[in-house]
Amino acid sequence: MLILALLGALCGLLSGLLMAFFYAAIYLPARYIIGTDFDTFESLPVEWRVGLSLLACIVLALVFTLLPSRLHKVGVPYVVERLNYHNGNLPLWNGVVQFFTAAIGLIGGLSIGKEGPAVHLGATLGGYLAEKAKLPQYGVETLLACGVAGAISAIFQTPLAGVLFAFEVIFLEYRQRYVLPVLLSSVVATLVSHYLIGPLDIFSIGDLSLVVFSTDLFFACFALVVLIVLLSALFLHTQKALWRLSGLSVWVRFMSVAIATSLAAVYLPEALGSGYSSLTHLLSGDVILYSLFLLIVVKTALTAFTIGLGIPGGMIGPTFIIGGLAGVQIALIFDNDVALFALLGMAAMMAACFQAPLTALVAIIEMTHSSEAIIPALFVVVLACLLMRVFFHQESVFVERLSYIGMSSTISPFQRYLRHHTVKPVSEDIVLLPARVPLEQAKNLASSMVDYIAFESDGDWHLVHRISVLDALQTLDLGPQLWLVFIDDIAVMDLSLTLASNIVPLIDEPSSLESMWHWFQKTDSVEVLVALSDSSFRRVSRHRLDQFLLKSD
Repeated sequence: MLILALLGALCGLLSGLLMAFFYAAIYLPARYIIGTDFDTFESLPVEWRVGLSLLACIVLALVFTLLPSRLHKVGVPYVVERLNYHNGNLPLWNGVVQFFTAAIGLIGGLSIGKEGPAVHLGATLGGYLAEKAKLPQYGVETLLACGVAGAISAIFQTPLAGVLFAFEVIFLEYRQRYVLPVLLSSVVATLVSHYLIGPLDIFSIGDLSLVVFSTDLFFACFALVVLIVLLSALFLHTQKALWRLSGLSVWVRFMSVAIATSLAAVYLPEALGSGYSSLTHLLSGDVILYSLFLLIVVKTALTAFTIGLGIPGGMIGPTFIIGGLAGVQIALIFDNDVALFALLGMAAMMAACFQAPLTALVAIIEMTHSSEAIIPALFVVVLACLLMRVFFHQESVFVERLSYIGMSSTISPFQRYLRHHTVKPVSEDIVLLPARVPLEQAKNLASSMVDYIAFESDGDWHLVHRISVLDALQTLDLGPQLWLVFIDDIAVMDLSLTLASNIVPLIDEPSSLESMWHWFQKTDSVEVLVALSDSSFRRVSRHRLDQFLLKSD
């Protein structure tokens, strides 16, 4: 646990540095182009807005055309896929592609977020550290969670939400044995982000008025839930319809995004980018020149259209904004507190789209430094998640994406159990001897408690039972034996001539019992010699593995 905690802290440090670099790669060019706050694309002339979106889509299409297809896979669904089907092994080059393509899309004003790419980058970093440290499978998963939590914490500066996101969205369950390293990674990443980027006061909520529970508040919250559920359904079903077009050329898909974004750039520029500026202006009391409801619908459809056609960006930030705008709309209709309902909308939209209620609740509290909205937020979050499951039968958008391509978002309890154990519980100690062992040393085996002896002969590894060797020694009373050899007048026992031994394969220590189980299934062997990381050797048999599983069951 101490090693995992130290590696978790290192992962948090590196995640914070990586996210600061990612933030700079997006912010500095955008700051140079826009000249004001990042994400305020509406302040640019219309030809600049259209030009940036077109250029971004052309560059992305060109990049994905030149890259091999294996590097096209990026984002949160890819992280879950690699976790469940490839033992958490995330190729570095896919992470590099994610970094630069997401930066291009964000600088170009496409309706995407930076949080999904951050998750991929953090998970890749955690997997890389686990590989270099040669950790077993549960260690790989722990550092993967550390990387995800660290990335989310650094990009939002929300340490608890980062931890909950890793469990609710990536692992889809809470894993107690991972909590301490993940918490440490999240806190360290947040501190690094604070130091390098500065405090990220994304929303200036100010002091919320005291929440007075009344019939009017209840009806307003219920109306917000209905609107959020409809927007979430639009967001998810639009993407699901567009997934069927994944076989089209990348140029067709990305140019379609360019056209849609260009139209938004001309007629509704507040829908460009992540959308933080629109919500910030509304919370500050500014008046927008367009219908707020139209902006909400266009932002929802444009984000779903952009992500659904394969642009490598995130959804978390845009869904936060869509929910916040929806909350403001309901507050204006029911003449209620705008700031309060913006928070409620953000929490409800994120929870409904990603089925991550606790992450959504904690995120708004940490981002706004206020807990005044916690009770009504619980109401809208729970009801929104429930209605999405009951009436629309929708899981998280990431789960739906994996299901669409025929993959499971979770692993079976049997697989999980195997992954959380190394081969040591099912292995047996052996005595490692040379093929020709001095007779006196062989006689000392009588006092040993180890059952098996391993030796190498003619490039093959052999296993022989200790009792068999001792029985062979007893035959010396009958006269000289074939296995008795004299080397420099020293009596030596040639184990390869003593009796029939089993030739067994020698493998490196598997990352988990799951890998060991798959090896037995594939080779149909009954035993194997395993070289552990500490340079020792142990015997693992299929029979002992089965006994361990039956006992555990």
